[in-house]
Amino acid sequence: MKLLNSIALFIIGVYQKTLSPDKWIFSPWLKGTICAHEPHCSEYSKQCYQKYWFADATVYSFDRITSCTPSPMIKHDPSTYSVVFFSGSPIGVPFLTSLHDDPRFSIQWVVTMPDMARDRGQKLKQNIIKSTALELWIDTSAIHNPPSLRIRSKKHSEQAKVTTQRLTDLHPDFIVVIAYGNLLPKDILDIPHFGSINVHGSLLPEYRWASPLQSVFLDNKKETGITIMHMDEGMDTGDMISKLKTDLPLHWTVKDLIEWIQSSWPTFLNQSLWEYGKGDIKAVAQDDAKQSHCKKIDKQEGQIDPWNDTLQEIYQKHQWYALWPKIFFDIEHGDKSKRVIIESISLDETIYENSKDQPMIDNNTENSLNPSIIDLRIKVEWKKASNWESFRTTYLTK
Repeated sequence: MKLLNSIALFIIGVYQKTLSPDKWIFSPWLKGTICAHEPHCSEYSKQCYQKYWFADATVYSFDRITSCTPSPMIKHDPSTYSVVFFSGSPIGVPFLTSLHDDPRFSIQWVVTMPDMARDRGQKLKQNIIKSTALELWIDTSAIHNPPSLRIRSKKHSEQAKVTTQRLTDLHPDFIVVIAYGNLLPKDILDIPHFGSINVHGSLLPEYRWASPLQSVFLDNKKETGITIMHMDEGMDTGDMISKLKTDLPLHWTVKDLIEWIQSSWPTFLNQSLWEYGKGDIKAVAQDDAKQSHCKKIDKQEGQIDPWNDTLQEIYQKHQWYALWPKIFFDIEHGDKSKRVIIESISLDETIYENSKDQPMIDNNTENSLNPSIIDLRIKVEWKKASNWESFRTTYLTK
């Protein structure tokens, strides 16, 4: 491969010195009238053969050459897109890793949350995005963790100005934001050449706002997905670039959905960014008439009544709260009230369809479980998790 790349680079070099109208002696008169891109086609091809495997470089060069037409409007079309990455959550780790490992992208800067004092010793602990960036050998000077990018005080104002100026100086092609945790001001959103891009966990315009991954379960949706979208000053209101759908099997919880996200979304994001930068896909506006919103997760809404709530109501809450804070109920045991957490529920899907409207626990038959439940893992506060039979005999048998 290296030999083929070297041969291709030699041929391009000869062409640039002899025939290329944008590189040779006629360039002062012809530059911009022959090639409509910057960098021009031969330079673009040269960069591709310097960065990519021969087959990929040939495909990218051929696509560029066949799409090039004379124009006074020069199109910015680099062989590698520069990216500033914003995230503060573990879900951002595979996206950062994927962008870092993809030769089509160059990470200029990683912006994440400040180090936080945690555990009993209150020692400062790095945000997982920062630690991942260091593991990827991203230089410490390219990692930034400001407390805020919005003006809340004089100190924050100065920090926001420094960050904004640094981003402006970088001239990134994209800002990519995934679960960052803070709203970005307009003067930052407007910096990148191709815009600031967000990965949103729903098929917009449905489920804007705080908890799209969880809300689809509470509403008993049969499919969901992600939307790659432009960021604007609204909350999840920007134009949509691409979508990726998935079915929601009954046995899935939000944990399974996140696992799908981490395995499928990063490569989809990379390809969407590449195709969008090349002009192969266009952004489209959202239909606000079809918008819906989801709310912030409230821990207390995870409380259930297993003797009166239907299994469907409880199971949908379990799918929603399986990651945090999990569903729970309280029982009286001796002279104390104890909190009981549902760790997991396994169902027979065929039986479930006929018994989902029945309670999870039948109080009339010595607290027997709904017939569609195959396995139920229960955890009483301060105790280890156990199966249903162990819990029933210990806490419910009089």
